[in-house]
Amino acid sequence: MNSYAYPPDVAAALPPHWPPHGYPLPTQEVLTELLAVAYQASLLQEETRPVLGHLLLAPEHYLTDPSRRSARHQVLRFTHALPYRAQELRRLSPTVQRPGHLLAVEERAGQGLVIWGMVLTTRPWDYAHEPADPAYLPPALFLHLFGPGNLGLFCGAERVLVLQQGRLLALRDVQFPTAWVRGYFNEVPALQVGTPANLLLARALTRHMTRRLIAQVQAAGHGGMVLLVASDRVPQLVGEAGLLVPKYGVQANEVGTRYLALLEQAVARSLELGLDSWTAYRLSTDGLLQALHAELDHFADLLADLMAVDGALVLNKQFEVVGFGVELRAPALPTNCVYRALDPEATQLQAEAANSGGTRHRAAYRLCQAEPECLALVVSQDGGVKFVRQQASHIVFWEQPPV
Repeated sequence: MNSYAYPPDVAAALPPHWPPHGYPLPTQEVLTELLAVAYQASLLQEETRPVLGHLLLAPEHYLTDPSRRSARHQVLRFTHALPYRAQELRRLSPTVQRPGHLLAVEERAGQGLVIWGMVLTTRPWDYAHEPADPAYLPPALFLHLFGPGNLGLFCGAERVLVLQQGRLLALRDVQFPTAWVRGYFNEVPALQVGTPANLLLARALTRHMTRRLIAQVQAAGHGGMVLLVASDRVPQLVGEAGLLVPKYGVQANEVGTRYLALLEQAVARSLELGLDSWTAYRLSTDGLLQALHAELDHFADLLADLMAVDGALVLNKQFEVVGFGVELRAPALPTNCVYRALDPEATQLQAEAANSGGTRHRAAYRLCQAEPECLALVVSQDGGVKFVRQQASHIVFWEQPPV
Protein backbone atom coordinates (compact mmCIF):
# COMPACT_ATOMS: atom_id res chain seq x y z
CA MET A 1 0.00 0.00 0.00
CA ASN A 2 1.32 3.45 -0.92
CA SER A 3 1.96 5.84 1.94
CA TYR A 4 2.14 9.60 1.44
CA ALA A 5 3.46 12.33 3.71
CA TYR A 6 1.52 15.50 4.57
CA PRO A 7 2.34 18.63 6.64
CA PRO A 8 1.74 16.96 10.06
CA ASP A 9 4.18 14.20 9.07
CA VAL A 10 6.76 16.77 8.00
CA ALA A 11 6.31 18.71 11.25
CA ALA A 12 6.92 15.52 13.24
CA ALA A 13 9.97 14.54 11.17
CA LEU A 14 11.72 17.92 11.21
CA PRO A 15 12.95 18.24 14.85
CA PRO A 16 15.18 15.10 14.78
CA HIS A 17 16.85 16.38 11.62
CA TRP A 18 17.17 20.01 12.75
CA PRO A 19 20.87 20.93 13.13
CA PRO A 20 22.06 21.91 16.62
CA HIS A 21 23.19 25.36 15.44
CA GLY A 22 19.73 26.15 14.06
CA TYR A 23 17.40 28.77 15.52
CA PRO A 24 14.91 27.02 17.88
CA LEU A 25 11.87 25.60 16.11
CA PRO A 26 8.35 26.61 17.21
CA THR A 27 5.97 24.20 18.90
CA GLN A 28 4.61 21.27 16.90
CA GLU A 29 1.24 23.01 16.66
CA VAL A 30 2.72 26.18 15.19
CA LEU A 31 5.11 24.24 12.95
CA THR A 32 2.22 22.18 11.59
CA GLU A 33 0.20 25.33 10.87
CA LEU A 34 3.17 26.96 9.13
CA LEU A 35 3.63 23.96 6.85
CA ALA A 36 -0.08 23.29 6.28
CA VAL A 37 -0.77 26.85 5.11
CA ALA A 38 2.30 26.83 2.82
CA TYR A 39 1.27 23.42 1.46
CA GLN A 40 -2.27 24.63 0.74
CA ALA A 41 -0.97 27.81 -0.92
CA SER A 42 1.24 25.72 -3.20
CA LEU A 43 -1.91 24.02 -4.56
CA LEU A 44 -3.43 27.35 -5.62
CA GLN A 45 -2.85 29.55 -8.65
CA GLU A 46 -2.30 33.28 -8.94
CA GLU A 47 -3.86 34.44 -12.22
CA THR A 48 -3.17 31.04 -13.85
CA ARG A 49 0.41 31.04 -12.52
CA PRO A 50 1.61 28.46 -9.98
CA VAL A 51 2.17 29.68 -6.45
CA LEU A 52 5.93 29.47 -5.91
CA GLY A 53 8.15 31.33 -3.49
CA HIS A 54 10.24 31.50 -0.36
CA LEU A 55 9.36 32.04 3.32
CA LEU A 56 11.53 32.68 6.35
CA LEU A 57 10.29 32.04 9.90
CA ALA A 58 12.33 34.57 11.86
CA PRO A 59 11.51 37.16 14.52
CA GLU A 60 11.30 40.72 13.26
CA HIS A 61 13.61 41.99 15.99
CA TYR A 62 16.31 39.52 14.93
CA LEU A 63 16.52 40.81 11.37
CA THR A 64 15.96 44.49 12.13
CA ASP A 65 18.32 44.76 15.12
CA PRO A 66 21.06 47.28 14.09
CA SER A 67 23.74 45.12 15.74
CA ARG A 68 22.86 42.24 13.40
CA ARG A 69 22.18 44.25 10.24
CA SER A 70 24.29 43.46 7.22
CA ALA A 71 24.71 45.06 3.82
CA ARG A 72 24.07 41.57 2.48
CA HIS A 73 20.39 41.61 3.35
CA GLN A 74 17.71 44.28 3.47
CA VAL A 75 14.31 44.28 5.16
CA LEU A 76 11.02 45.63 3.84
CA ARG A 77 8.80 45.95 6.91
CA PHE A 78 5.07 46.17 6.19
CA THR A 79 3.08 48.95 7.87
CA HIS A 80 0.67 46.34 9.20
CA ALA A 81 1.36 42.65 9.70
CA LEU A 82 -0.80 40.39 7.55
CA PRO A 83 -2.49 37.18 8.66
CA TYR A 84 -0.59 34.06 7.64
CA ARG A 85 -3.14 32.49 5.30
CA ALA A 86 -2.96 30.56 2.05
CA GLN A 87 -4.75 33.28 0.08
CA GLU A 88 -2.33 35.91 1.38
CA LEU A 89 0.62 33.75 0.30
CA ARG A 90 -1.03 33.35 -3.08
CA ARG A 91 -1.36 37.09 -3.58
CA LEU A 92 2.21 37.80 -2.44
CA SER A 93 3.87 34.88 -4.23
CA PRO A 94 4.93 36.89 -7.34
CA THR A 95 7.16 39.03 -5.09
CA VAL A 96 9.18 36.12 -3.66
CA GLN A 97 9.72 33.78 -6.57
CA ARG A 98 13.16 35.17 -7.29
CA PRO A 99 15.93 33.42 -5.29
CA GLY A 100 16.96 35.58 -2.36
CA HIS A 101 13.53 37.20 -1.94
CA LEU A 102 11.62 35.85 1.05
CA LEU A 103 8.40 36.58 2.92
CA ALA A 104 9.19 37.10 6.60
CA VAL A 105 6.89 35.27 9.03
CA GLU A 106 6.84 35.18 12.83
CA GLU A 107 4.59 34.08 15.69
CA ARG A 108 3.13 36.93 17.73
CA ALA A 109 1.34 36.72 21.04
CA GLY A 110 -2.41 36.90 20.55
CA GLN A 111 -2.09 36.90 16.75
CA GLY A 112 -0.50 33.60 15.88
CA LEU A 113 1.58 33.46 12.70
CA VAL A 114 1.77 36.72 10.73
CA ILE A 115 3.59 37.97 7.64
CA TRP A 116 5.46 41.06 8.77
CA GLY A 117 7.53 41.95 5.70
CA MET A 118 10.10 40.77 3.18
CA VAL A 119 13.80 39.95 3.38
CA LEU A 120 15.97 40.60 0.34
CA THR A 121 19.44 39.09 0.14
CA THR A 122 22.25 39.48 -2.36
CA ARG A 123 23.06 35.78 -2.28
CA PRO A 124 21.98 33.54 -5.18
CA TRP A 125 20.54 30.48 -3.44
CA ASP A 126 21.44 27.12 -4.99
CA TYR A 127 19.72 24.77 -2.50
CA ALA A 128 22.56 22.30 -2.45
CA HIS A 129 24.15 21.70 0.95
CA GLU A 130 25.48 25.20 1.53
CA PRO A 131 25.95 25.98 5.23
CA ALA A 132 23.89 28.74 6.77
CA ASP A 133 25.67 32.10 6.74
CA PRO A 134 24.22 34.55 9.29
CA ALA A 135 25.62 37.41 7.23
CA TYR A 136 22.93 36.61 4.68
CA LEU A 137 20.28 34.85 6.73
CA PRO A 138 20.07 33.52 10.27
CA PRO A 139 20.00 29.71 10.64
CA ALA A 140 16.21 29.84 10.94
CA LEU A 141 13.52 27.78 9.23
CA PHE A 142 13.31 28.69 5.56
CA LEU A 143 10.63 27.21 3.24
CA HIS A 144 10.83 26.92 -0.52
CA LEU A 145 7.53 26.34 -2.35
CA PHE A 146 8.63 24.81 -5.66
CA GLY A 147 5.49 23.15 -6.99
CA PRO A 148 2.04 21.87 -6.02
CA GLY A 149 2.45 20.10 -2.68
CA ASN A 150 6.25 20.43 -2.90
CA LEU A 151 8.12 22.05 0.00
CA GLY A 152 11.82 22.38 0.70
CA LEU A 153 12.80 22.96 4.35
CA PHE A 154 16.13 24.60 5.15
CA CYS A 155 18.09 25.79 8.15
CA GLY A 156 19.12 29.11 6.66
CA ALA A 157 20.63 27.89 3.39
CA GLU A 158 21.29 24.34 4.56
CA ARG A 159 18.76 21.90 3.15
CA VAL A 160 17.21 19.61 5.77
CA LEU A 161 14.02 17.98 4.41
CA VAL A 162 12.06 17.94 1.17
CA LEU A 163 8.40 17.03 0.69
CA GLN A 164 8.05 16.16 -2.98
CA GLN A 165 5.12 14.41 -4.63
CA GLY A 166 4.07 13.00 -1.28
CA ARG A 167 7.55 11.66 -0.49
CA LEU A 168 9.53 12.95 2.48
CA LEU A 169 13.28 13.04 1.91
CA ALA A 170 15.97 13.74 4.49
CA LEU A 171 18.95 15.24 2.70
CA ARG A 172 21.41 16.09 5.44
CA ASP A 173 22.71 12.89 6.91
CA VAL A 174 23.83 10.38 4.29
CA GLN A 175 26.07 8.07 6.31
CA PHE A 176 28.91 6.47 4.39
CA PRO A 177 29.66 2.84 5.29
CA THR A 178 33.36 2.60 6.06
CA ALA A 179 33.75 -0.78 4.38
CA TRP A 180 32.24 0.46 1.14
CA VAL A 181 35.22 2.61 0.04
CA ARG A 182 38.06 1.11 2.07
CA GLY A 183 41.14 0.88 -0.12
CA TYR A 184 39.28 1.93 -3.23
CA PHE A 185 40.50 5.45 -3.99
CA ASN A 186 44.18 4.56 -3.80
CA GLU A 187 44.84 6.30 -7.12
CA VAL A 188 43.83 9.72 -5.79
CA PRO A 189 46.95 11.67 -4.75
CA ALA A 190 44.98 13.99 -2.45
CA LEU A 191 43.92 10.94 -0.43
CA GLN A 192 47.54 9.98 0.12
CA VAL A 193 48.64 13.23 1.79
CA GLY A 194 51.09 12.96 4.61
CA THR A 195 49.31 14.23 7.72
CA PRO A 196 46.28 12.50 9.26
CA ALA A 197 44.37 15.80 9.43
CA ASN A 198 44.74 16.46 5.71
CA LEU A 199 43.87 12.89 4.86
CA LEU A 200 40.66 13.26 6.86
CA LEU A 201 39.91 16.54 5.09
CA ALA A 202 40.44 15.02 1.64
CA ARG A 203 38.11 12.16 2.54
CA ALA A 204 35.56 14.61 3.92
CA LEU A 205 35.63 16.56 0.65
CA THR A 206 35.03 13.37 -1.32
CA ARG A 207 32.11 12.48 0.96
CA HIS A 208 30.72 16.00 0.61
CA MET A 209 30.84 15.76 -3.17
CA THR A 210 29.02 12.43 -3.07
CA ARG A 211 26.41 13.77 -0.62
CA ARG A 212 25.77 16.73 -2.88
CA LEU A 213 25.41 14.45 -5.89
CA ILE A 214 22.93 12.28 -3.97
CA ALA A 215 20.99 15.34 -2.78
CA GLN A 216 20.68 16.71 -6.31
CA VAL A 217 19.42 13.39 -7.67
CA GLN A 218 16.98 12.99 -4.76
CA ALA A 219 15.63 16.50 -5.23
CA ALA A 220 15.14 15.91 -8.97
CA GLY A 221 13.13 12.78 -8.15
CA HIS A 222 14.42 10.72 -11.09
CA GLY A 223 16.75 8.31 -9.30
CA GLY A 224 19.99 7.09 -10.83
CA MET A 225 23.07 4.90 -10.50
CA VAL A 226 26.79 5.66 -10.49
CA LEU A 227 29.37 2.91 -10.92
CA LEU A 228 33.00 3.23 -9.83
CA VAL A 229 35.37 0.92 -11.69
CA ALA A 230 39.10 0.31 -11.47
CA SER A 231 40.96 2.48 -13.99
CA ASP A 232 43.02 -0.40 -15.38
CA ARG A 233 39.85 -2.43 -15.98
CA VAL A 234 38.07 0.17 -18.10
CA PRO A 235 39.32 -1.20 -21.48
CA GLN A 236 38.01 -4.69 -20.64
CA LEU A 237 34.74 -3.62 -19.03
CA VAL A 238 33.56 -0.78 -21.27
CA GLY A 239 32.48 -1.26 -24.87
CA GLU A 240 30.26 -3.46 -27.05
CA ALA A 241 32.12 -6.59 -25.94
CA GLY A 242 32.20 -5.62 -22.25
CA LEU A 243 29.85 -5.62 -19.31
CA LEU A 244 29.26 -1.86 -19.61
CA VAL A 245 27.96 -0.45 -22.88
CA PRO A 246 27.70 3.36 -22.88
CA LYS A 247 25.20 5.12 -25.09
CA TYR A 248 27.35 8.19 -24.50
CA GLY A 249 30.97 7.15 -24.21
CA VAL A 250 33.54 9.73 -23.16
CA GLN A 251 37.13 9.94 -24.38
CA ALA A 252 40.08 10.85 -22.17
CA ASN A 253 39.09 14.24 -20.79
CA GLU A 254 40.01 17.03 -18.42
CA VAL A 255 36.90 16.79 -16.24
CA GLY A 256 38.18 14.14 -13.81
CA THR A 257 41.68 15.59 -13.90
CA ARG A 258 40.26 18.98 -13.00
CA TYR A 259 38.39 17.48 -10.04
CA LEU A 260 41.59 15.91 -8.69
CA ALA A 261 43.43 19.20 -9.15
CA LEU A 262 40.72 21.09 -7.26
CA LEU A 263 40.74 18.51 -4.47
CA GLU A 264 44.49 18.76 -4.08
CA GLN A 265 44.43 22.57 -4.20
CA ALA A 266 41.70 22.71 -1.54
CA VAL A 267 43.68 20.42 0.76
CA ALA A 268 46.88 22.39 0.15
CA ARG A 269 45.14 25.72 0.81
CA SER A 270 43.64 24.34 4.01
CA LEU A 271 47.13 23.34 5.11
CA GLU A 272 48.39 26.87 4.46
CA LEU A 273 45.54 28.28 6.56
CA GLY A 274 46.10 25.81 9.38
CA LEU A 275 42.66 24.23 9.04
CA ASP A 276 42.77 20.82 10.65
CA SER A 277 39.13 19.69 10.51
CA TRP A 278 36.07 19.66 8.26
CA THR A 279 34.33 22.14 10.58
CA ALA A 280 37.23 24.58 10.35
CA TYR A 281 37.27 24.17 6.58
CA ARG A 282 33.53 24.93 6.20
CA LEU A 283 33.71 27.96 8.52
CA SER A 284 36.65 29.46 6.64
CA THR A 285 35.99 32.78 4.89
CA ASP A 286 39.10 32.51 2.72
CA GLY A 287 38.14 33.62 -0.80
CA LEU A 288 40.36 31.16 -2.64
CA LEU A 289 39.13 28.21 -0.57
CA GLN A 290 35.51 29.19 -1.14
CA ALA A 291 36.10 29.46 -4.88
CA LEU A 292 37.71 26.01 -4.97
CA HIS A 293 34.81 24.57 -2.98
CA ALA A 294 32.29 26.13 -5.38
CA GLU A 295 34.05 24.46 -8.32
CA LEU A 296 34.00 21.11 -6.52
CA ASP A 297 30.26 21.54 -6.02
CA HIS A 298 29.78 22.30 -9.71
CA PHE A 299 31.55 19.04 -10.54
CA ALA A 300 29.10 17.16 -8.31
CA ASP A 301 26.22 18.95 -10.03
CA LEU A 302 27.54 17.83 -13.42
CA LEU A 303 27.64 14.20 -12.26
CA ALA A 304 24.08 14.47 -10.95
CA ASP A 305 22.94 15.83 -14.33
CA LEU A 306 24.65 12.94 -16.15
CA MET A 307 22.83 10.50 -13.85
CA ALA A 308 19.51 11.89 -15.08
CA VAL A 309 20.08 10.20 -18.44
CA ASP A 310 18.57 6.70 -18.65
CA GLY A 311 21.29 4.21 -17.73
CA ALA A 312 24.23 4.32 -15.34
CA LEU A 313 27.02 6.85 -14.94
CA VAL A 314 30.48 5.23 -14.91
CA LEU A 315 33.55 6.80 -13.29
CA ASN A 316 37.03 5.39 -12.80
CA LYS A 317 39.04 5.55 -9.60
CA GLN A 318 40.40 8.96 -10.56
CA PHE A 319 36.88 10.41 -10.91
CA GLU A 320 37.15 10.61 -14.69
CA VAL A 321 33.86 10.23 -16.54
CA VAL A 322 34.01 7.03 -18.60
CA GLY A 323 30.47 7.20 -19.95
CA PHE A 324 26.82 7.77 -19.10
CA GLY A 325 23.55 6.30 -20.26
CA VAL A 326 25.41 3.02 -19.70
CA GLU A 327 23.68 -0.34 -20.20
CA LEU A 328 24.76 -3.15 -17.86
CA ARG A 329 25.18 -6.59 -19.42
CA ALA A 330 26.42 -8.48 -16.38
CA PRO A 331 25.38 -12.15 -16.10
CA ALA A 332 22.74 -13.35 -13.70
CA LEU A 333 23.69 -13.96 -10.08
CA PRO A 334 24.63 -17.57 -9.29
CA THR A 335 22.34 -17.32 -6.27
CA ASN A 336 19.26 -15.29 -5.42
CA CYS A 337 20.80 -14.22 -2.12
CA VAL A 338 22.39 -10.87 -1.28
CA TYR A 339 23.26 -9.49 2.14
CA ARG A 340 22.12 -6.36 3.95
CA ALA A 341 24.88 -4.85 6.11
CA LEU A 342 23.64 -4.02 9.60
CA ASP A 343 26.67 -1.93 10.54
CA PRO A 344 29.18 0.32 8.70
CA GLU A 345 31.85 -2.39 8.65
CA ALA A 346 29.47 -5.10 7.40
CA THR A 347 30.46 -7.40 10.26
CA GLN A 348 26.77 -8.22 10.74
CA LEU A 349 24.86 -9.36 7.67
CA GLN A 350 21.27 -10.29 6.99
CA ALA A 351 20.43 -12.46 3.97
CA GLU A 352 17.77 -11.12 1.59
CA ALA A 353 16.38 -12.12 -1.80
CA ALA A 354 18.17 -10.36 -4.63
CA ASN A 355 14.91 -9.86 -6.54
CA SER A 356 13.37 -7.85 -3.70
CA GLY A 357 14.89 -4.64 -5.08
CA GLY A 358 14.18 -2.67 -8.24
CA THR A 359 15.83 -2.95 -11.65
CA ARG A 360 18.73 -0.64 -10.77
CA HIS A 361 19.47 -2.56 -7.58
CA ARG A 362 19.50 -5.93 -9.33
CA ALA A 363 21.79 -4.57 -12.05
CA ALA A 364 24.18 -3.26 -9.39
CA TYR A 365 24.23 -6.68 -7.69
CA ARG A 366 25.04 -8.44 -10.98
CA LEU A 367 27.85 -6.06 -11.86
CA CYS A 368 29.49 -6.24 -8.42
CA GLN A 369 29.29 -10.04 -8.64
CA ALA A 370 30.94 -10.08 -12.06
CA GLU A 371 33.54 -7.41 -11.24
CA PRO A 372 34.66 -7.64 -7.58
CA GLU A 373 36.46 -4.26 -7.53
CA CYS A 374 33.40 -2.33 -8.70
CA LEU A 375 31.42 -0.11 -6.34
CA ALA A 376 27.82 0.91 -7.02
CA LEU A 377 25.70 3.73 -5.62
CA VAL A 378 21.98 3.56 -6.37
CA VAL A 379 19.48 6.34 -5.67
CA SER A 380 15.86 5.20 -5.94
CA GLN A 381 13.08 7.38 -7.30
CA ASP A 382 11.63 7.53 -3.78
CA GLY A 383 14.93 8.97 -2.50
CA GLY A 384 16.36 5.85 -0.85
CA VAL A 385 20.12 5.32 -1.14
CA LYS A 386 21.91 1.99 -1.48
CA PHE A 387 25.67 1.34 -1.48
CA VAL A 388 26.69 -1.97 -3.07
CA ARG A 389 29.96 -3.90 -3.32
CA GLN A 390 31.34 -7.42 -3.19
CA GLN A 391 32.90 -8.37 0.13
CA ALA A 392 34.27 -11.77 1.05
CA SER A 393 32.55 -13.26 -2.04
CA HIS A 394 29.17 -11.89 -0.90
CA ILE A 395 27.18 -9.11 -2.53
CA VAL A 396 26.67 -6.69 0.34
CA PHE A 397 24.55 -3.56 0.40
CA TRP A 398 24.08 -0.73 2.88
CA GLU A 399 20.67 0.91 2.61
CA GLN A 400 19.39 4.27 3.78
CA PRO A 401 15.67 4.95 3.39
CA PRO A 402 14.37 8.39 2.31
CA VAL A 403 13.84 9.44 5.96
